[in-house]
Amino acid sequence: MSETRAIRCLRPVSAGLLSAALLMGTVVGASADDEQPSGPPEAPEGIGAIEDFVARYDGGEFIRRFEGSEFVARLGARAPEETAVIVLETDILFPAMDWELPEGAGPAIAELAEEVAEGATVAIHGHTDSNPVPEAYDFDNQELSENRAQAVADALAEERPDLQLTVEGFGDSNPAVEEDEEDPSTFAANRRVEIRYG
Repeated sequence: MSETRAIRCLRPVSAGLLSAALLMGTVVGASADDEQPSGPPEAPEGIGAIEDFVARYDGGEFIRRFEGSEFVARLGARAPEETAVIVLETDILFPAMDWELPEGAGPAIAELAEEVAEGATVAIHGHTDSNPVPEAYDFDNQELSENRAQAVADALAEERPDLQLTVEGFGDSNPAVEEDEEDPSTFAANRRVEIRYG
């Protein structure tokens, strides 16, 4: 009896192993016999190549370029106003190294500025040439330019009290022309008081 039981127990195990072995042999055999594809499958007959179905466009045809400055509004910006300048030659107005105006200069300066609108803001700028003030004087070009601008502003204010005046001296820092040692007129052109208004 014990031998029969042993055989019965082995039979189901043997049948399972045999089935597994056969199944593996079939899978291994099938993959070994078949060829692996080396590229994409061929299209069925009657269907064209893939390039026939792809439309190519030049992107430049569909891009519209805008100049940004045409479309940007700058808040608070205004068109630049033109500044009118009346130039007074200081060699005519003042003695050398001085800022005292001669009598009668006020009405003449006001006459030059008669086109300035009533109540306008006017800047009075004083300028000198680059020659240093002689050591005998206790001021320099900067102070000379400031005092001459102030003298013109005072004379103009007396004749035109409606104007809003600002005064500034620049010394020789802002020449009107390049100075030439052989041409004294270039130095004279830089010795000036400007009346500037918009």
